Amino acid sequence: MITKYLLPSLIIGALSSAVTPLVYASNLEGNITKNQVNTTLIPMADFFNKSLMSDIKLSPSGHWIAFFKEFDGAQNIFLVRKGQPLTHAYAVTQSKDPIKSFQWSKNDDSLFFIQNENGNEKDQIHHLTFGKNKSQQEVHLKPLTQNKDATYALLGQVKDMPNQLIVMSNQDQSGQLDIFHLDVITGKLKKVLENKKGFRSLSFNSQGIPMIAVSANSDNTSTLYVKNKHEWQAVFDTAFGENMTLLKYDEANHKAYLTGDIQKRDKQELLSFDFKTQSFTTLHQDPENQSDVYKVEFNDDNQPIAVSYYGGHLRTYPLSQTFAQHWTKINSYFNDTVEISVKSMNKKTGQWQVTVGSDIKTDRDYSYDVNTQKLHALLTQKPAIAPERLSKRQSINYQSRDGVNIQAYLTLPKNKLKNLPTIILPHGGPWARDYWTLSSGYFNPVAQLLANRGYAVLQPNFRASTGFGKKFLNAGNKNWGLGNMQHDLTDGVTYLVNQGITDKNRVGIMGASYGGYATLAGITFTPDIYKAAVSYVGPSSLITLLESFPSHYRPYLGQFFSAVGDPEVTADRVQMNSRSPINFVDNIKTPLLIVQGANDPRVTQLESDNIARVMYKKDLPVEYILAKDEGHGFLKRDNKLAYVMAMEQFFAKHLGGKTSKETSTEIATHLKTLKVDLSKL
Repeated sequence: MITKYLLPSLIIGALSSAVTPLVYASNLEGNITKNQVNTTLIPMADFFNKSLMSDIKLSPSGHWIAFFKEFDGAQNIFLVRKGQPLTHAYAVTQSKDPIKSFQWSKNDDSLFFIQNENGNEKDQIHHLTFGKNKSQQEVHLKPLTQNKDATYALLGQVKDMPNQLIVMSNQDQSGQLDIFHLDVITGKLKKVLENKKGFRSLSFNSQGIPMIAVSANSDNTSTLYVKNKHEWQAVFDTAFGENMTLLKYDEANHKAYLTGDIQKRDKQELLSFDFKTQSFTTLHQDPENQSDVYKVEFNDDNQPIAVSYYGGHLRTYPLSQTFAQHWTKINSYFNDTVEISVKSMNKKTGQWQVTVGSDIKTDRDYSYDVNTQKLHALLTQKPAIAPERLSKRQSINYQSRDGVNIQAYLTLPKNKLKNLPTIILPHGGPWARDYWTLSSGYFNPVAQLLANRGYAVLQPNFRASTGFGKKFLNAGNKNWGLGNMQHDLTDGVTYLVNQGITDKNRVGIMGASYGGYATLAGITFTPDIYKAAVSYVGPSSLITLLESFPSHYRPYLGQFFSAVGDPEVTADRVQMNSRSPINFVDNIKTPLLIVQGANDPRVTQLESDNIARVMYKKDLPVEYILAKDEGHGFLKRDNKLAYVMAMEQFFAKHLGGKTSKETSTEIATHLKTLKVDLSKL
């Protein structure tokens, strides 16, 4: 019973709603607080420590731990026996291309991982097996997919046939993501669903057969389908802009669990769907009416036992007494301000894995024994930066010009609280959001670096951000660049200026993907606000953006057509041109640094080349960094550090922040190789 949410991103006991939440999160909501004074500059490389572990995962047997760490400048998988020190860990992959994701096999201690070449997003599936003692000499790697013109997504394993993987791929038709069973032993693929209806979310029975699915329709609606014998039957259509995502299929009771903001709901609630009556029932909704369902925990019988919501911070509500008892015990181990989430629960071994996040500490993972109620750290590592040297990341709220509440995260330097140079850092997506913990976002360590260099950093969850209800989400439709999505960023600047935090003459903006677009929109449509800008894989034209999407994205672009427009519709094309920064370069007064990956399939190199070329010909201040071996964002260490070095120097030059005196000659030399000669564009 595997469920997967498939829409590509641009840039995914008795039940009771009266259960009291066990909340262990910061009480900083809406209040700006002071940091302790510490004026020492932290070396740039320490913010991206190459020995840092991430995505720690305990094996099903409970005997082994796998995790990501850098090897030779790229993210690779490491392995260590539980209970052994970190010094015993060794790399089980040694690839120059970063590993994208991995998971343990459910029936043995082997691993599956996903990887592509140079960021091209043509993902392939690999299988790692080990000898009895899992020594470094006993690692065996087997590619399970090898069609380099296709992309493969691993949805999970078939419950009753664990040597069969459920895979989604466009290998047979480039514009269609079909469902296959992949035999781990033979490597053979068998198609089980020709996905002509554009399903983006599916749930499967114990034989790996899809039984219920949600389609993404071109008019930004969705349709719920159920399998009736051998045919798919449409049983429910959402209204425009509504969302449903399948979570679990309860095969025994012929019931499904999902989240949805359907039938006049604004926030996504935890719902059950009964196959017999074809009706929905609300099982839980946010008691504070603040946010959508963020996460749901299920037991082995596919019954929900806890539900979480995320406004400015994480809140978890137990739905069963057993879970509540263990949850209380787990939280009792922590006195500091943290966010705790369950990563896995193993009924057979009685071990849970929990992740503990903080704004000034990277995520820490623990195993919890339900029998002894003891909590143990899975791996311990001394941080490269002492937590007390980092700045508190505060959840604040401010009012937009039309009265809508905007939740945001503010990071302030320790040595000064007033009249600061400031960076506005909009997230990508735009159907995404920022979170509080240090490990929860690509740019959160960057925000800490900037704060250490003397900047205030504001990360707003502007309209169209996910998690705050469909009204807030859909308020971004046709509001890119000129509407309230951009106004929410501008109003954040105004708020900080009025608070005395920001020097209005030293404001910069930086973002990636949609955030890169917002950066370009900021310097073209509000050119007097920003004195420096960094566009990281940012689209300069909404028309060429949509026209360049890979063909297998096409069935899922209904939300884009509603939010941005369809370039094949004349009226939409006119509007898209009016919101495309490339057409308003003459307005630019702001120095711009452009950062791009040459293999990016979502925001292609054309987007950055075009605006860099036009600005150069108009003698406008522009610099351009291009990595030939990256895609939608830099993942390789040398490229990432080179970009951060360029960004630090760029903002210091134009906004007056500090720069590290400990400059790496090696990274500085590499940065020179990434700089584009604009005269040759």
